[in-house]
Amino acid sequence: MFHPRWFGGPIKEDYLTDRLGANLDGMLAEYAVVSEEAAVAMPSHLSFEEAATLPCAAVTAWSAVTRNVTLTPGSTVLIQGTGGVSLWALQFALAAGAETYILSSSDEKLKRARSLGAHHTLNYRQTPDWGAAILEQTGGRGVDLVVDVVGPGALEHSVNAVTSGGHISQVGVLAGIAANLPILPVMVKEAHIDGIISGSRESAEVMLRAITHHRLRPAIDRSFHLHELSAAFKHLQTQAHFGKIAISFD
Repeated sequence: MFHPRWFGGPIKEDYLTDRLGANLDGMLAEYAVVSEEAAVAMPSHLSFEEAATLPCAAVTAWSAVTRNVTLTPGSTVLIQGTGGVSLWALQFALAAGAETYILSSSDEKLKRARSLGAHHTLNYRQTPDWGAAILEQTGGRGVDLVVDVVGPGALEHSVNAVTSGGHISQVGVLAGIAANLPILPVMVKEAHIDGIISGSRESAEVMLRAITHHRLRPAIDRSFHLHELSAAFKHLQTQAHFGKIAISFD
């Protein structure tokens, strides 16, 4: 687990630093020792590379679409981007029967998102005021849930796109950690902005049952061998990837 001591319930402050790759060593190693309580069984239909996307990206996406909202068939969900968290969120929303909208600056990535089942796609570079565009596409109602992976610069549009009483799961800060957000639209819509910082082991175990039941698989853009680590990081920096980048030890 990404948070090896967060077994269930609300997160505690010390869990935020006690996590893999922070004050604890990460997993870029052939062998690692962890507490048995920090490990969960991977779904048998996934490869090790696919399962490596679960502890952080998948659990975060699962929390974003389940913790503070209940999606039912016909619910509407807007997802920003085509990274690992976003594409897992797309798959979880689709599994719940939701109608999905996804944003990207790449038409090619939007095409690939549609192949995964996304119902509606929008290029935010071509449509900078995408919050208003989503509002229009939903007949003025807005979406029930926005999965926001950007933060500053996007949050205002997320508020515009969400329905009255709807939820924004704030799962990312790609544009920084300080947002300048007009408060009145949040008040008028009685919108909920829910902070998401991954999830507990308890949440992960529920998620794993859902992944197994629906036979879900993550989107792996490319897999690099351990000795190609530098190339993997360079590929990540290009932002050309769709989904996750994996490291293989075979």
